[in-house]
Amino acid sequence: MFLLSNRYKVLGSPAPLATPVEDPLHKAAFAYRVQGVLEGSPPTPLVEVYAQRQTLYSYAERACRLLLDCYTLAHERLGLDHPLRYNRLLRVFLMTEGKAGAEQQQNLIYLYDLSERVPLQEWVRELTHEYGHWIIPPINSFLEPEPWANGDLGERWFISQLVALARTPQGMDTDFLMGAPPHAFEPYLNRAVKPLVERMAREGLNPQRWRSRRRDGYEEYLALALYIDQVYGQQRLGRAMLCAGGVEPDDFLRGVRESLTEPETLSASLPFPNAYLFLPGGAARWRITEPRDAKLVPDPKRPEWARCAATKLRLRYR
Repeated sequence: MFLLSNRYKVLGSPAPLATPVEDPLHKAAFAYRVQGVLEGSPPTPLVEVYAQRQTLYSYAERACRLLLDCYTLAHERLGLDHPLRYNRLLRVFLMTEGKAGAEQQQNLIYLYDLSERVPLQEWVRELTHEYGHWIIPPINSFLEPEPWANGDLGERWFISQLVALARTPQGMDTDFLMGAPPHAFEPYLNRAVKPLVERMAREGLNPQRWRSRRRDGYEEYLALALYIDQVYGQQRLGRAMLCAGGVEPDDFLRGVRESLTEPETLSASLPFPNAYLFLPGGAARWRITEPRDAKLVPDPKRPEWARCAATKLRLRYR
């Protein structure tokens, strides 16, 4: 099996532990454990995955590898890390009881009603969603579909990144995505990622949707974050998260403005010609350096948004 980085080890055995581990929330017994460890002196445990039945041990092992891959992506591409207050350790419990679903509390993730019959892509979706709650800075105050949007953003971002990697020569013969084939996620990406990015590029930020705390506002936040990732790159999205300084959507928007005006030059990649480009401070503050004949056409009602016929360009903030 393949990990994104060779700095990590996955340790475990299908033999039961000498003393089962009791989980903190439900006080259930878990006899099987897999550990994901960052090598060093001393080694640092980053992930522990527990299973109640031996038949779920292989799933625990795959889940651990998936979460280590997600950690590598979040750390190297977004500049995020596990919280030091929990010694960077995430603990995951694979429950055979309970109502189907998952939850995250502090440094604990629970997946419920698990069996070998659960499709692998559903394992991936649940794990990446709860891992998003754990590692991605929170944006909340929403009334639906849930108060905290970082889980949904994590789910969409991690799956997008992992599917792209699984389709490279490096990832073709590996167990990315717990062994689920990349094409199994195409309906999900076509529903949950691509339309949001394209809508933001086609329309720009909608102030009415942005102010809503219902589903339309929740999805507008997701759309902006995924748009920044695809148009300006992962580093700019990560910096926006870290610069936000608060948990409201407007805090994230301020973080985006700070992130995009930090570097001397920016590269942008729009999904289609004449798409909207977000330009903090307004188009007058920006100059296209490549291609030289490209022009910005500001939106008369939203000065920070401008259309651009070019799809690949470099910009300088004045």
